[in-house]
Amino acid sequence: MIHFPFQDHRASGLLSRVRDDISHLRQDVANLLTHTTRHTLPRGARELADSARSQLSAGGSYAASRLRDFRSSPPKQALGVLGGAILVGVIAAGIYAVCKSDEMRAAEAEAEDEIPL
Repeated sequence: MIHFPFQDHRASGLLSRVRDDISHLRQDVANLLTHTTRHTLPRGARELADSARSQLSAGGSYAASRLRDFRSSPPKQALGVLGGAILVGVIAAGIYAVCKSDEMRAAEAEAEDEIPL
């Protein structure tokens, strides 16, 4: 048994109970992590992979059908699709630029905070 530097028996008993509770808590957390990594996560990962695989195959067949429709479409409609794709690209580039500038500002602010005066 661990001896405490003071003679208060009630405090010693309480400290001993806390130590035991912490030991049990560590064991419970270890058991939880072991169970989660061996059972829960692999099953969830398989379900997620199956769902992603089915979504990718459905998206591939949809894209193939749209491509077939695009080939048979008149040039006017093809120009509209091409214009829409360019517009989406420009919007995506704008969003990227805004996010990148926010990151740069945050990095500059961090750098200024780290410089010793």
